Amino acid sequence: MGNKKFKPSTLLAIFRRKGGEGAMTKIISDDNKSDFLHQVSFLREGEQPLVCFKQDELNWLLITSDRIIEMRQGVSLFIPYSELVEVRIALHEEFKDSVMSKTDFTRLLLKDNSGRNYIIESEKGEPYKGIYQMLHFIA
Repeated sequence: MGNKKFKPSTLLAIFRRKGGEGAMTKIISDDNKSDFLHQVSFLREGEQPLVCFKQDELNWLLITSDRIIEMRQGVSLFIPYSELVEVRIALHEEFKDSVMSKTDFTRLLLKDNSGRNYIIESEKGEPYKGIYQMLHFIA
């Protein structure tokens, strides 16, 4: 499969239309890039940061123009869009933690082209909906 390329403007339009920013989830711009210096240090040449859900420096999710980068308790995960084949709500994990209302969902299940599953977390509410729709579009 070739390298999936998406226009940052298209991805951000989906994020804004289907969800939006929250208290800890921001669209990265020149105005706030200094708040995300640690996160953008993970970017490769030519890669653009789009949206970041940042709890703290050890727990964050960065959606870029090319891939998904997550750091949870200091453990990093990188999923290039070219390997992403499925995105869905992590219902099992939400229900296991007694989260029943979809407005409180924070987890997504991602599947890559080798069949591995990953659970990523985002901020509940509008940011969650926006990130879900953006990644669903990519997959």
